Amino acid sequence: KLIVLILSYVKLVFTLYVFGAGIFLSSSLDLLHSFGSIFIHFGLSLIFLALLSGGLIYPLKFGVDRHNRFLLAFVFLFDTIVFINLIVIATQINSYTVPTFSKILQADCLRNTPQSFSSDECSAFYNSDRTAGFRLAWEYYFTARSDKTKNQVLAQLQGAACCGFFPPMKCVPNGNAFPAQNSLVGIDSTLASARVICGQYPNYYTQQSNCVDYYNLVQQTIGGCQFDLGVGFCVSSNVMAESNGCASAMEDYVVAKITPHVTVLIAVSFLNLFCMIISCCMWWKRKETDIFPEFGAEKLQSLRYSSVKYQFEVMPRRNLLQKEGFMPPEEEEKIDVLRPNESNEEV
Repeated sequence: KLIVLILSYVKLVFTLYVFGAGIFLSSSLDLLHSFGSIFIHFGLSLIFLALLSGGLIYPLKFGVDRHNRFLLAFVFLFDTIVFINLIVIATQINSYTVPTFSKILQADCLRNTPQSFSSDECSAFYNSDRTAGFRLAWEYYFTARSDKTKNQVLAQLQGAACCGFFPPMKCVPNGNAFPAQNSLVGIDSTLASARVICGQYPNYYTQQSNCVDYYNLVQQTIGGCQFDLGVGFCVSSNVMAESNGCASAMEDYVVAKITPHVTVLIAVSFLNLFCMIISCCMWWKRKETDIFPEFGAEKLQSLRYSSVKYQFEVMPRRNLLQKEGFMPPEEEEKIDVLRPNESNEEV
C-alpha cells in the first residue's frame, strides 16, 4: 500500500508533464511550421492519454486498499492501453529527430562552393519537404524579426558560422508550394507563396529591407541580396567559398525542442508498465482458498460486519476457528469433549 501511495504521487507528476507536453506539441509554431499538423495529432493524443492515466490513479489505490479485483483488472487494461500508445507516440516523434540527410552532406551543400557532394545530391537536400519545413520556421522568425526575441533566435543560430538559410550567392528558384500539412501562420505571404524566391539576377536572393546588394555598382543595378533571409551584420560581409547557410542549424534548433520529450515519454510509459505489474500481482494475490468454508456461511450471514468495519484484530490464538464454530473440531478436541460425559455415565 505504501508503494502504491508513493507511486500515485509520482504518477500524478508525470501525468501533469504529459498533459503539458501535449499542449506544447500541439501549439508550437516551430513544430507546426517544420513538421506539419501531425504534431497537433500527437499533442491531442498525449492530452487524452494524460487524462486517462491520471484518472486511473485513484482506482488503483482503491483497488489495492480494498482488494477489489474488478478495479485491478480495469486499471490493468487501461494502463496497458496508455503504455502501448505512449510507446508508439514517442517512437513516432523520435522519427522526426533523425535527419533525412547526413550532417556531413548538409554542411558541404550549405557552402557557397560544395567540395564533396555533387549538385544532384545537394539539390535533393535543397528541394526536400523536410528542408522546406525548416525554411518555413526560418521565414517565420524572419517575418517577426522586428520582435527582439525572434530576431535574437536567428542571430544565435547564425553566430559566426553561417548567415541566412541557404548557401550565400547561390540562389536556385523553386516555385513549388510548401507541403500542405505545414502551417503558414505568421509568415509573410510573399515568402510563403513559393519555396525559394530569387532576385532579378543569377545567384542573388530577393532584396530585403536590411540587405541590398548591387549587381553592377557602377550602373547602380540592384541584384537583390547575397544572403538568404539573413539578419544582423553578416548580411554586409563578403561572400567567400567557405561561406555557408544555416539550414542545418535550424534543423538542430527545432529537433532540440522535441528530443527531451521523447526520453521522458518513454520513461512515463514504463511507469504505467509498473502500475500494470502491481495491478496484476494484487489481482493474483488473493487465492480461491482464502475464503470461509461453506458450513459456516449461516453464522457469517448473521453477523453485521459493516457496523464494525476496520475494527477486527487478529490474535495469536490456537484453533480459533474451531472454538468459534466456523470449522469442525479436530479429533483430539472431540475426545477431550467426550471424556467428561463418559465419566458421568459411568458414575
